[in-house]
Amino acid sequence: MSKSISGGCKCGAARYRGELADVLMFRCYCRDCQQLTGAGHSEMVPLVAETFQLEGSATEYQMTGGSGRFTWSSFCPTCGSPLIRRSERMKHCVYVHASSLDKPEKYEPTRTIYADSAQPWDKPDADH
Repeated sequence: MSKSISGGCKCGAARYRGELADVLMFRCYCRDCQQLTGAGHSEMVPLVAETFQLEGSATEYQMTGGSGRFTWSSFCPTCGSPLIRRSERMKHCVYVHASSLDKPEKYEPTRTIYADSAQPWDKPDADH
């Protein structure tokens, strides 16, 4: 995947760009991701926080993650598309939802996390 990443929400009101971080892309089955996406899991792409730029606005929701530390989830205030996840633990990265990428077909997850929280109707692939 190219180092330069861009994407945005469904309605186009929020756009982002940044550089791909040297961290694995992953599929997350934690309960927070399930509730925030409305699906059984999220597909996350790490970007270097200091290169991340957001054009337009995003509504941010703060919560306490499974680690006991703060995490933030951002979405478009107009169409509600989930866009960004950040965490206190990984301050050097901003995670964007793979489905929000301009070229989502370039997403290549190499890791699955919190598989033990997967719903019975959305079991993790053995590949990741």
